[in-house]
Amino acid sequence: MTLEPNEPQLQEIAPRRRLTLAQTLGFVSVTLFISTEVATASAAGIWGISGLLHLQTVGEVILSVIVGIPTLFAMVRCGQLAFAAETDPENN
Repeated sequence: MTLEPNEPQLQEIAPRRRLTLAQTLGFVSVTLFISTEVATASAAGIWGISGLLHLQTVGEVILSVIVGIPTLFAMVRCGQLAFAAETDPENN
């Protein structure tokens, strides 16, 4: 059996993402938990490195910016991934 180009092909319709209160609570909880862990680890790293290198205030601020930007990116990305996982129709 061959497919002719004029025959209509069936397309799968993807289920819609729904947002319920339980899913919202789940993704907010996961985001807060992981973000707290990441923020604590980066703050401890900044504190340790600045103490080890005897950095003054300006050095600590520069180190905080260097470490803080990737930390904020990780937090935002964690929230995006948690939202995608919680609202995925295959997980419900």
